[in-house]
Amino acid sequence: MGGDQDNKHEQKLQAVLLADSFLNTFQPITLDKTSPKVLCPLNNVTLLDYSIEFLAGAGVEELFVFCVTGGDAVEAYLEKSTWTSSIKVKCVKDSSVSNAGDALRELDKLNLIQSDPFILMTGDVVTNIDIVPALEQHKLRHKKDSSAIMTVLMKEVGGWTAAQDKNGNYTYHSSAIRSLDDDLIVALNTADPAGTRILSYDSNPGNTGSTHIPTSFFASNAQIELRNDMLDTGIYICSPDVLARFSDEFDFLSISKFIGNSVAEEEEGLQSKIYATVLKSNEYAARIHDPRTYHAVSRDLLKRWCYPIVPDNLPTGYDKIYRYEMQRHMMYVEQKGKEKVGRGTVIRGPGMIGSKSKIDSECSIYRTVIGHNCSIGKNVSISDSHLWQDVTVEDGATISEAILCNHCVIKKGATVPKGCVIGQGCVIDENVTLPEFTRITIFKDAEDDDGFDGFGSDDDSAFSSSSSSSSDGSSSSSSKSEADAKHVSTKFRGADSHIDSHVETDNTVIGSNGKGRVWSPNHDNSNAFEEDSDDDSDDEEESNRRALDTMKAQSIGFDPTDLFHSRMEQQRKNDGLSDDEHEDESQNDNDEGFDQYGFPETNEDMEILPIGRQAGVDVISEMKEMCLHHDIKSDMDNLKIELNTIKFSQNASFSECATGATLAILERLKMTSDISAGKLVSTFKAELDHWGGLFEKFCPTIEEEKSVIMAVETAATSGGIIGEVLSREPSFRFILQTLHSEEIVSDEAIFAWANMRRLDDDDSPCRRLFLQGPTQEFLEWIDQASSDDDSSGSDSDSNDSD
Repeated sequence: MGGDQDNKHEQKLQAVLLADSFLNTFQPITLDKTSPKVLCPLNNVTLLDYSIEFLAGAGVEELFVFCVTGGDAVEAYLEKSTWTSSIKVKCVKDSSVSNAGDALRELDKLNLIQSDPFILMTGDVVTNIDIVPALEQHKLRHKKDSSAIMTVLMKEVGGWTAAQDKNGNYTYHSSAIRSLDDDLIVALNTADPAGTRILSYDSNPGNTGSTHIPTSFFASNAQIELRNDMLDTGIYICSPDVLARFSDEFDFLSISKFIGNSVAEEEEGLQSKIYATVLKSNEYAARIHDPRTYHAVSRDLLKRWCYPIVPDNLPTGYDKIYRYEMQRHMMYVEQKGKEKVGRGTVIRGPGMIGSKSKIDSECSIYRTVIGHNCSIGKNVSISDSHLWQDVTVEDGATISEAILCNHCVIKKGATVPKGCVIGQGCVIDENVTLPEFTRITIFKDAEDDDGFDGFGSDDDSAFSSSSSSSSDGSSSSSSKSEADAKHVSTKFRGADSHIDSHVETDNTVIGSNGKGRVWSPNHDNSNAFEEDSDDDSDDEEESNRRALDTMKAQSIGFDPTDLFHSRMEQQRKNDGLSDDEHEDESQNDNDEGFDQYGFPETNEDMEILPIGRQAGVDVISEMKEMCLHHDIKSDMDNLKIELNTIKFSQNASFSECATGATLAILERLKMTSDISAGKLVSTFKAELDHWGGLFEKFCPTIEEEKSVIMAVETAATSGGIIGEVLSREPSFRFILQTLHSEEIVSDEAIFAWANMRRLDDDDSPCRRLFLQGPTQEFLEWIDQASSDDDSSGSDSDSNDSD
């Protein structure tokens, strides 16, 4: 009998979801302590529902949601939820916890976790992965070796690079779903028979960009890979021993700290072995750390990178109330309470329009998620923004790269620029223009002893306090008519208990008839991107400036170019110079020969190598050669693997992959000087029929599509027979038009390229190519066609709603 009961325990898979991330990065949205961040809407779906849907699909039968603040709200939300699966969801509330380590220690005390293994994940994760194979691998490892206690699910997202081009412009490359303070470096043994073992996990290498690996590891491991392109997804497969380890070591305040310390132990018998499962290329997982990553994950879902987690395939229960249909330009429109759109309004995606929302005439809505029951007036311009529920935007307002929370009002002619967050119930008065990165709230600030870690990653445990409240709460709402619609509408609960009876208002910023105050971050919680230093002598003004800079870096629309270049500069000063550069430095004791960023001065033909790039390797030429030698009869997947190999080994970008492939295709056309434009197009189109899948993989955004156009420019302006043919009218126009018709490049990429060329000098080769008559005719045609599509679409939608 006892054996049968043990088998039942093994079959009952359990999971733990940490509803709090113990950070303040969503303030002031999260100042409503009665509702945690997991109740925020993401693409009109409550964030918590993404997690529960994933765990239910993974076969979890019992889920414990651990809440510090907002426990009552989460519990009430879950009680109204009905699941078609057999998963049972229980809320564990403890307001005395201030970090993830304490939460896991409390769970160990309660002795709730019986399954081996169990799934541990943070509540801000969105994923489409199939975790079952990783679970089975973990079980086999742990059965053979009891010290193999954890498996970390990781995703390749690329490292960050910063460089200076030949024109002196500074550029960077980094995954948008990676937090700007995430500089994780891991050492992996991929030759371990049991799986990919983590030998080093340094989540905070600092500005040195270096990490430490014991020399004994090189003797005991046949192969070690050092990677800075991996993202910890926040999903972990654990044996119950993990909870016991947290209980034994009170220094473990975060999961990443636990992993780093566990794998660093050199004594083989004392090690807790932790392995990594790297997601497949078609699997998606990302954490929502702050408004910047919130925007990035939202965009990825709209672009269907997380299929089947897409807007037109809603989580369990949502389909009873809402149904979305994907229309032109990846716009998802709710059909059961269909929107009303006025004449002349242009709407382009990726974006969403929620139920019963109204958009008046002559508006421009680009790449924006609009929640339920929103009202948008005439001549409104909105781009790259998120409107939650019951938002009102009056005539003539302009909103760009902002978050507008539930029930807020933007009055006539007001401007809400990039990086702004307008909290629940706030009002921006008529004709007011907010400063960039302004955050407005009607809620009180948390008390000084109520904060969690502040604005850094969860490794900044030095900034934790022993508080009893989390700032990871957020407001979420639903209309009264749908109050009993179980869990599918995001609800604002208990807000009034935290609003002053007389709401403090900064009228000089938001207008005389506005409502709300400007929120500024606490300088005590702000060292996310700063190198540790002795700050005792810093005055409060300087500390507040750093806090404000950190808040901006976590906002939608922030340009991190300077941040990455500053970080690279510091790394080069500390550890990153090559031997030749060290020699140059020794000959320039007075810093002569170095630019203002600390880089060695270069002539215009030299480029700064991205971090991780081997000196002397021309990545684009290498990729071009691979594509040139590709047999068109062979499987394209083999070439993709080869290109991916050099991409990761040289820390290359997708743009470089696309550029190399484009140059190779043009060379494969075997042009002759007398080739006609018609023959050129037919040959080029035949090649694209084979190469289309490659471009689909390596052109995930407009930037990569633009690099394809610029590669054609390079070929057309580089001389030789190819340059002679492509620079001859109308060849360039026909190549560009073919790329567009074959959906290799989008309207947006062409417009972005054209806007860039309009700023060039008239005598530049690229500018002359751009000014060719046929090219201009094509640009005018595509602009007119795009406008006609948008107008006809708006008229059709309007007629349907009339």
